[in-house]
Amino acid sequence: MKNKFAFQFAFSSPRVLVALVFCSVAVLLTLLGYGVFPGASVMAEGPKQNEKGPSTPQLVPVLGPVSQDQDLRTLPYIAPNPEKEERRLMRHPLSQTPSQQKSDPLQAVRQFTQAVAMPTPSATFPGITSAQSGCGCLPPDTDGDVGPNHYIQAVNSSIKIIDKAGNQLLAPTTYNSFFSALGASNPCGNNQNDGDGFVFYDHLADRWVVSDFAFPAFPGTSFYQCIGVSKTSDPVAGGWWLYALQVDPANPSFLGDYPKFGLWPDAYYLSVNLFSNSTTFNGVRVFALPRSAMINGAGAPNPGAVAFTIDPATLGNTYSLVPATFRTGSAPPGGRARIFDGDQ
Repeated sequence: MKNKFAFQFAFSSPRVLVALVFCSVAVLLTLLGYGVFPGASVMAEGPKQNEKGPSTPQLVPVLGPVSQDQDLRTLPYIAPNPEKEERRLMRHPLSQTPSQQKSDPLQAVRQFTQAVAMPTPSATFPGITSAQSGCGCLPPDTDGDVGPNHYIQAVNSSIKIIDKAGNQLLAPTTYNSFFSALGASNPCGNNQNDGDGFVFYDHLADRWVVSDFAFPAFPGTSFYQCIGVSKTSDPVAGGWWLYALQVDPANPSFLGDYPKFGLWPDAYYLSVNLFSNSTTFNGVRVFALPRSAMINGAGAPNPGAVAFTIDPATLGNTYSLVPATFRTGSAPPGGRARIFDGDQ
């Protein structure tokens, strides 16, 4: 069940306090002399005596930028990875038996929800079908975002670009094709993209961000987040900057599952759930990515991303921290802390 943190409980609930303490990665960047994200501040006080805090912040190298100047419609086709049975990685396993989950996967959700009429859409058009995806992956983990002129949809294996009239501008293109320019030195460019796709539109810069994760095998020792940032407002023919981020170089056996991004003026924020195998939850890892450098392809984004890990004991019962995203209206004031909302 999802539990949204309420601000009025920020200083009375230890679990909420811990989550809010870790919302402001920008403060850590300043302490490290990173110099890219000025004016950050903390919204909540730090851990009390004897409470555990986050791990020491680390500077994580980002491979790239690699310039992708080719019109995406002319990319060579590289097939997605073969379909395999996907086991959902969860910190708290569902109480249902496997047979119950198979017969009614929404049973747990229905206990806490009620039917609400959905607003009438302003436009409808078909997205990526199971056949078009190239892998028939179940679940497809569908995601997408809309900009002034485009809608980009992502599933586990591919992305598709559509205009607002519903015209297909880019047929489903695999992540293996999209990230191939990164080369064989990392899973992102070595045809090992494996899903959990994420797309968002950066309205502050009129750019697009496309991402998925890549790894040779799980369990394993080489887990990366693959990130593409469009060079222009045209995601089809305008070119891309491509990057590859190792999830945790100090713990290479940790998979970064369920990646979620947030847009803030000072950085792109990223969170992942860490698993070393299908049953061992190792905490949540939070990143601040150098947004300005990644948008402009300003050489290697040195010194890279800033990251730290929140271990299971510190998280309490919480996991899957989702970074807040600035979407509309006036930009957040300088120094406004970044918030991560958590599931239970």
